Amino acid sequence: MKVTRVLAPVREQVVDAIRAEIISGGLAPGQRLIERELREELDVSRNTLREAYRQLEAEGFITVTPHKGPIVTAMTDDEARAVYEVREALECFAVRLFVQRADAATVERLADTIARLREEHSSSEVVVMLETKREFYRVLYAGAGNDVLRDQAALLQSRLYRLRARSLSRPGRPAESIAEIEQVLERIVAGDATGASTLWGEHIRRAAAAALASE
Repeated sequence: MKVTRVLAPVREQVVDAIRAEIISGGLAPGQRLIERELREELDVSRNTLREAYRQLEAEGFITVTPHKGPIVTAMTDDEARAVYEVREALECFAVRLFVQRADAATVERLADTIARLREEHSSSEVVVMLETKREFYRVLYAGAGNDVLRDQAALLQSRLYRLRARSLSRPGRPAESIAEIEQVLERIVAGDATGASTLWGEHIRRAAAAALASE
């Protein structure tokens, strides 16, 4: 195992380093993380590493079990399909509400975020894509104007982070994904709530197929 060395014992840097190794396949599903090795390679304290474990577990990347320590989480196809089914229900509703409620300034912020996504989807840097995707969702749910919906979606984000990484790691998927998102934006700008929601559902189903095919 080779993990990029972290210059300072900062939790977020450790999380980013381990997460990137899992996304790239350097750490495989079911593989146990050896604390001593990681502390040496990342040059961090035990407390910092364990704080990073907690965040990675919340995001669905690792599972920490008593007496065994952290292992890279292996999600079954049935679990992945269930997550995508819930994602489709929540996000299609959010897109519909966004079209109905978002003001012009918020629509413009969403368009700006999608423009950044296009640049990053051409870079093949999955971690960078995922960080901008988080901003996309912050704008989307703000524009939807439903705090209960936003909070329910937040509960799903940890599992979705891992699945998005799987989907976007598939060759050709980033280009397909951004093209689909831009089609949805066109419907949003046109004020077509039904059309935007329908296209977003298709986008999610294609993402699910890519994530499942990548395993």
